[in-house]
Amino acid sequence: MSGSDGKLFRDYTAGAPTETACDRLYLQTQLASPKHEVVEQITVGDILQMTVGLAGSELSALAVWNGHVAGGIASPKAIRLITCIQNGTNYVAVVTAKIGGQVALKISPVKQE
Repeated sequence: MSGSDGKLFRDYTAGAPTETACDRLYLQTQLASPKHEVVEQITVGDILQMTVGLAGSELSALAVWNGHVAGGIASPKAIRLITCIQNGTNYVAVVTAKIGGQVALKISPVKQE
């Protein structure tokens, strides 16, 4: 693989590289760079839509509540999440905890019927 170390989008388990399928990609993380004016309206149990957009000059996974960006996602699996969203998998983030401006999320794929 010229120009790549082969680790992109892979998790390592027992030394064997595996790639998480988009429909099985789940994350538990916190909202990064939360937008105070949006976060103050969010409560535990709310469902946020996941999308991809620019956070500054970086392509990021963003959590959106009622049409407003609540913040980004900081996770080792964020690159995989971005790729899956770009390839057509839809994700939602459920607010599992909120303490002040810190918001815990459980991100999961939307099951296609």
